[in-house]
Amino acid sequence: MTDATLAAVTAFIRQSTGLPEGQRISRTDSLERDLDLTGDEAFDFMEEFLTHFGIERGDYAFQRYFCEEGFSLLEILAMPFSRKLRLKYEKMPLTVGMLERAIESGAWETP
Repeated sequence: MTDATLAAVTAFIRQSTGLPEGQRISRTDSLERDLDLTGDEAFDFMEEFLTHFGIERGDYAFQRYFCEEGFSLLEILAMPFSRKLRLKYEKMPLTVGMLERAIESGAWETP
């Protein structure tokens, strides 16, 4: 991974999300946990990212990385007792480094 690619990713993130220049962005930052991209905003961001950089979708699936908008209160209350529900809400972190790799390879490949 090159510094030029990381710079392109961080510039895109700042432009798309409005993050201030002073906020540090690193390869290990999670879009959801560290950069607060969730739900519809995350969906729109990723669609824009894939299009902007001409990345083939490959095996990219939004649901693998992000929860959809809204939630069921009943599911949240039942989560401690249901492994299936916990797995539904536990997502693989999508990091800035993963975006960088996708740009360099030209296709999304789940690590």
